[in-house]
Amino acid sequence: MSSILKSRADKVVEGGAGFQGGEERGKVYWISDLRIWYMYRFIEGSRHWNGFGTDEPEDGENRTIICEINSPPEGINRRIGGAFARDPLGNYYLVHRGKLGGNYSKKLFTEKYRGEWTEVIDGNQTSEVVVIGKIDESIPEKIRDFVYEVKRMKEDSSNLRDMILKVLQEYSNARNESFTGHPLANLIRREIPRELERITGDERYLVRGSAGQGNWATIPWIAVMDPQITDTTRKGYYIVYLFREDMEGLYLSLHQGVTDISKEYGEKRANKTLRAMAEEFRGQINQKGLLEEISLGKGGLAPLYEAGNIYAKYYPASALPSEEEIEGDLKLFLKLYDSLKNIEKAPRGKGISLEVSFYDYLTSHGFYFKPELVENFLLALKVKNFVILTGNSGTGKTRLAQLYGRYLSEGEKRYLVVPVGANWTEKRHIFGYLNIMTGEYQSTPTLDFIMKASEDPENPYIIILDEMNLSHVERYFSDFLSAIESGEPVPLHNSECDFPESVEIPRNLLVVGTVNVDETTYMFSPKVLDRANTIEFETTAPQEYLRGWEHESPEGDLKFLEDPLNHHEPQIEKIRSDLEGVWDSLVSELQFFHNTLQEPGFEFGFRVTEEVLRFMHAAWIYKGRPKPWRGWERYMDAQIKQKILPKIHGPERLLKGTLEDLRDHCSRKYPASERKLNEMIETLKTQRYVSFIR
Repeated sequence: MSSILKSRADKVVEGGAGFQGGEERGKVYWISDLRIWYMYRFIEGSRHWNGFGTDEPEDGENRTIICEINSPPEGINRRIGGAFARDPLGNYYLVHRGKLGGNYSKKLFTEKYRGEWTEVIDGNQTSEVVVIGKIDESIPEKIRDFVYEVKRMKEDSSNLRDMILKVLQEYSNARNESFTGHPLANLIRREIPRELERITGDERYLVRGSAGQGNWATIPWIAVMDPQITDTTRKGYYIVYLFREDMEGLYLSLHQGVTDISKEYGEKRANKTLRAMAEEFRGQINQKGLLEEISLGKGGLAPLYEAGNIYAKYYPASALPSEEEIEGDLKLFLKLYDSLKNIEKAPRGKGISLEVSFYDYLTSHGFYFKPELVENFLLALKVKNFVILTGNSGTGKTRLAQLYGRYLSEGEKRYLVVPVGANWTEKRHIFGYLNIMTGEYQSTPTLDFIMKASEDPENPYIIILDEMNLSHVERYFSDFLSAIESGEPVPLHNSECDFPESVEIPRNLLVVGTVNVDETTYMFSPKVLDRANTIEFETTAPQEYLRGWEHESPEGDLKFLEDPLNHHEPQIEKIRSDLEGVWDSLVSELQFFHNTLQEPGFEFGFRVTEEVLRFMHAAWIYKGRPKPWRGWERYMDAQIKQKILPKIHGPERLLKGTLEDLRDHCSRKYPASERKLNEMIETLKTQRYVSFIR
């Protein structure tokens, strides 16, 4: 084999091959057409040493070795990675046992190697090996393939220290680049958590990383949580790697959740509360040699994160310890973390609310929805108590509404799923009717539920109209819509019977309609679409769904967002004052869409304008009342898609130019609306007719 490799070389230099713990010096053979170099040395009484690399060698210089394919001088030695095998026909093969040496275990090789394994008779036993290739003139190509496969495996298996160093070195520059799809964000969210899962070796731990949501975070983090203690970084306590704002280093911290406490108390009081709680924890687990104070920076939540620290260890970027020390520190902190679980009564802080958010409730029940969709859903219900969820069957529309009902119920069922029938032609299917034969009023489960909500105004109730467009919505639901708008009661009868003559739609009643998209359903009229936010559920690819837990949770004033009884109905002047920094932009955007839709006859009135502005104001409060408000476009994008585009429908001759003008306006600024308009344009080209819902 050695002679075959040397004969293929077209460059030979005196150089060296560096590897963990030393180097080999001698002749280096470069095979330029295969882009590999080769070194050979016989180590007396030990092995035939064969080293390979991929960087072109230069005279007198060292090159990093990629892998060794060594073999014993004679017989069988299973401690050596390479070996020769013979088949029944007398052909010889070069094989490998998967032992790479250094920091690369055979387990890693087994998990990451993409080729086939073969079972061979290995002395007095059988073993599985990788067959690199038959010993003939083609063996250099087979070795080349193996070397590059090992290189790929090593590059894909950077250790925790390397990953941390990469973040420290590159994060500051990455913040000047686009966040979406950035490899460094992927490293923090997925690759480092996977490495931590490997190090802990315990499936009970949840590992989550965050580089931000939509924009780069000031302080990226990776947390390790025990679900028996907490499953979210917003509350409880956990282990977390916190990077300094200036990327001069990072902390490994036994830490407290700060978000819920901050929302409850406000930042200043929360800071004092967290520090007091940290002192209580330290009284339970007195650990010398660790930091009680950390310094992260001045931006964002840095002061609260500093207050949340219980114990920490600092790693300066200029002097990161070895991988072994980093792993050892993590295992120490895991022991400290476990000891907290055994404390009979861990301090929580007097009066602190530790309620589970709706998003956490969804994920804890095994359902994944994009955080933006959940935000849009809850914001829409704050602005108006009627929301339409549309999309293909199986996208989770009914499930989301039903889980929200369960979340609001708090033990007592306060939600009702109403399957709409294909024969619903009048309001009696919702509100019942007077039986003229008996003189008694025939109620319905829906009407009974409405009356129950009226009697319990302190709690929210939700009706879910499932597949509400199986019948013409206007025929069975128009009285309900009018009552929502006007506040007037719905008349039930004018006869002398014991049943009430009318019923009011209570303000604590929410209505969510689900709409499946197929040929058996009916279009919605402008009257219906004007009175609701229409939220489209996109089909989620299996890979994205199964990785749903890797997405960021909604971040903002969740207490405000998730309170459906806190109706958000500010006056226009209040909105103008609060949103002063973006007011002119909002007015300009609304005017553009009104003007563009005027020619085909889809311009909107004051109701849509007011509800869009109320939605934006609610989003502003949810995001912490920022001034200036950066990122407002994300919520305007939602309103374009939910309140303006749903009304559009018609033939190509009417809409072609309009849709393209809208798409060009949304390009790069309103991505969700742009995608929807592109979809509608394609449908118009192929079918000559298009509507938002189908």
